[in-house]
Amino acid sequence: MNEPLFLINLVVKDGEKYIRKCLEAALNQDFDNYQVMVFDNYSQDGTRKIVEDEFPEAKLIKFDRNYGLGGGFNRSLGHSDSKYAVLLCVDVILNPDFLKKVAQILEKDQKIGALQPKVLIWQSESDTFTNIIDTVGFEIFKSRRIINRGHGEEDNNQYKEGEIFSYEGACPVFKREALEDVKMPFNNGEYLDEDFEWYADDIDLGWRMRVLGWKSYFSPKAIAWHDRQTTKRLKRGRKDFIKLRRKIPAKKRMLDFRNQRLAIVKNEFPLHFLKDFPYFFIREIQLLIYFLLFEQSSLFGIFSFFKLLPKMLKKRRWITERRRISRKEMEKWFK
Repeated sequence: MNEPLFLINLVVKDGEKYIRKCLEAALNQDFDNYQVMVFDNYSQDGTRKIVEDEFPEAKLIKFDRNYGLGGGFNRSLGHSDSKYAVLLCVDVILNPDFLKKVAQILEKDQKIGALQPKVLIWQSESDTFTNIIDTVGFEIFKSRRIINRGHGEEDNNQYKEGEIFSYEGACPVFKREALEDVKMPFNNGEYLDEDFEWYADDIDLGWRMRVLGWKSYFSPKAIAWHDRQTTKRLKRGRKDFIKLRRKIPAKKRMLDFRNQRLAIVKNEFPLHFLKDFPYFFIREIQLLIYFLLFEQSSLFGIFSFFKLLPKMLKKRRWITERRRISRKEMEKWFK
């Protein structure tokens, strides 16, 4: 029996709020050659029972503990040899023609490692599918600030198809060959870096893929909806920034700060970083002042950063030895 072209790979923990709608959409794609697998990270709610009783078409794999999204994804890929893999979050609804649109693009360009769909905001409480952009991928600045492109904007097809700096992690589609090429030989094999625990591991993988010669590519034709639980609107000023930050769990804020800097350690070209260092330094001072005044819990990210630094330097050496693009090619993505 031939392996499916696509694996829709749902890694979930305690997802009973969303899993019915998520799986209904995943299992009703206007496309034949795919399989849906649910990898349960030791849920303590009704997630497993819902899948077993209501969605027998989806293959359920029960993990013996919570490996997190990254660890769960790393382990899940051993259960299929599909050419492409969708990493689906449980709070995401795929459009019925999602796989059809994705296949048309991926089969044309063999250097696309990760495809970023157009992700719009779904308000789950009212079951409203909006025309407001959640994300069309990541962009990065010389200060090393990283943002979701388009977040909070009304969708008027203003973002055109093409390469981007990196995909975002709500529902990316990966080429399996690219994942195997960038897989790091640490912690029994890592596509997503398990030392990150949670958050920004998508930025890290997208950055690594680009350094090793694979594209992240945005298509507005592939559409999904996401019930993002944090940062649902754009900041309008300092007070709004503080208000939005306080809606994000403290651990996530700390990991956001720490992990983005770990990604810099792993993936940067030294001369490029030195060239942009004044932009980076100014932003770091601003963040430090903000943390001291309003968000002391994020300061623990500094200590955690240095604790993980030796591991990151080993991973950096592995990546550096395999670079396939030049510093000049990389610099064009930093605005």
